Amino acid sequence: MGLKKIIYSSGSYDLFHFGHLNVLLQAKKLGSILIVGVSSDKLIKSYKGLNPIICYKDRASIVKQLKCVDKVIKQDTFFDTKQLHKYKIDIIVLGDDWKEKSFPELEKCLKELNIKIIYVPYTKRLSTSTIKEKIIRNAVEIIKAQSKR
Repeated sequence: MGLKKIIYSSGSYDLFHFGHLNVLLQAKKLGSILIVGVSSDKLIKSYKGLNPIICYKDRASIVKQLKCVDKVIKQDTFFDTKQLHKYKIDIIVLGDDWKEKSFPELEKCLKELNIKIIYVPYTKRLSTSTIKEKIIRNAVEIIKAQSKR
C-alpha cells in the first residue's frame, strides 16, 4: 500500500453551492485524506470587506457533513503555514480562479515544506457573488413571494 496523500483546500464556503462542492470533490480525488480550512468570519471580513451571510460555525458544520471531507479546521489567516506543517499537507488544491494571485511568502514556505499547489477548474457560472447578485436583482419578487407565505 502506498503512502497516504494529505490534501488541503480552503475557502469561505458562504452560501455553499455546487462550485464549492466541485472543487472539494476534485481535491479528494488527488489523495486519501482531505482536510478543509473554513475561513473565520473575521478573515472573510478582512478581505471581502463584509461579514459572511452564514456564520463560521454553520459553514464549518455544512462542510464537515460532506462525504469527501475528512477533517475541517478553522482558517484565521490565508494559508496558515503552521497548520500546513502540523497536518503534514502534501498538496494544496485551489480553484483556478486563484491561479493569477501571488503569495510570495506562502510559495517560499511551500517549497521548503515540499507542498505542491494544484489548481482545478473553477465552476465559472456559479459563485457566492453571482448568487448574491441574483438575489439583489430579484429582491422585489423575493419580497413579494415572502409576503404571500
